[in-house]
Amino acid sequence: MLNETRSIYGSVMNKEIKVCFAANSGWYLRNFRTSTLKAFSNHFDVTGLYPNTGESLNIDEVSNQRFYCDAASTNLLKEGLSFASFFWRVHKSKCDVVFSFNPKINLYALMACFFLRKHCVPNVSGVGVASELTGINGLLYRSLAKFFYRRASFVFFQNADDYNGFLTSGWIKPECSEVLPGSGVDLNRFHPSRDSDHKLCFLMASRLIRQKGVEEFISAAREVLKSNDEACFVLAGVADHSSRAVEKSTLDGLEDEPNIHFAGHVEDMPSLLEKVDCVVLPSYYPEGIPRSLIEAAASGKIIITTDTPGCREIVEDLENGFLVSPKSVDQLVDAMKSVLCLSKEQRSSMQRASRALAEERFDENTVIDRYLKVAYALCGS
Repeated sequence: MLNETRSIYGSVMNKEIKVCFAANSGWYLRNFRTSTLKAFSNHFDVTGLYPNTGESLNIDEVSNQRFYCDAASTNLLKEGLSFASFFWRVHKSKCDVVFSFNPKINLYALMACFFLRKHCVPNVSGVGVASELTGINGLLYRSLAKFFYRRASFVFFQNADDYNGFLTSGWIKPECSEVLPGSGVDLNRFHPSRDSDHKLCFLMASRLIRQKGVEEFISAAREVLKSNDEACFVLAGVADHSSRAVEKSTLDGLEDEPNIHFAGHVEDMPSLLEKVDCVVLPSYYPEGIPRSLIEAAASGKIIITTDTPGCREIVEDLENGFLVSPKSVDQLVDAMKSVLCLSKEQRSSMQRASRALAEERFDENTVIDRYLKVAYALCGS
């Protein structure tokens, strides 16, 4: 099916075809999918669908639809209300195909499109908290997911581990699925910066939940600083209000740390990345491919992350960074000390390797191209 699209891709602009992009927040669409939405708006009538939290996409030619959703809830009654609201918005949008993101929204979209007889293309970016569901909720989720994923028009995956897991479990059809290089990255917006003589700086940028390894990062930073006060550490991230959130007292405690800075939410990531040398993500969360690591590679940074699905895809161990075991503060400390011991030439070599990896595997134009080809194939234009 997809090979046939090569002859028609780019030859048709049909604003009568309506395409919907659904996610668990406007923030996600705005920060991770703006380039895709803009590219699609040149071909189709595009709608962004996300929870009604007061956000707006602010993207020209992309309309906004909002629905009720408690993102952290696993209460079946609330889930029913959320799905009903989502279903109504999809129906009202009169879209021909829904491209969805995030585990909960993927399931909503698959169910709604099945009953409304619309095309649905979910993007599996890790399984998230769905992997932690137990009891009746876990059984219900897995039963629904297996039934509806097999009926998806097409399924994109961000890493091979998730793809193989779904395939082995019989959740997907191999001819209707594909592994993408994460969400991709704008290689013009994120680019290497010039060397400087500042203190060697380590950055962790992520949601502030325990499974991302925030506490391990802080512990490792403190241990490194005991023997090397020429390093600095920056923690940047969006506050989380779920039960998985890092304790406020943990973050408040950083105010007394002269070489560990809590930056909070950062809107301008390219500028922040220009000021650091190494990006760290000690995550043991079920990741797709973390956007922060793709941006780090594009910016030519040394990367330290865990040898886990999604994270390992962005690091060639000892070439552009270091892989460590999940939850291992000792290995994290050793990796940080290894970076500090690198000569300037060795550091530059690893930074160039990161940029080369991003250029080879993670150009967002590759992702956008695949999305457009699938859209044209499904819509038959």
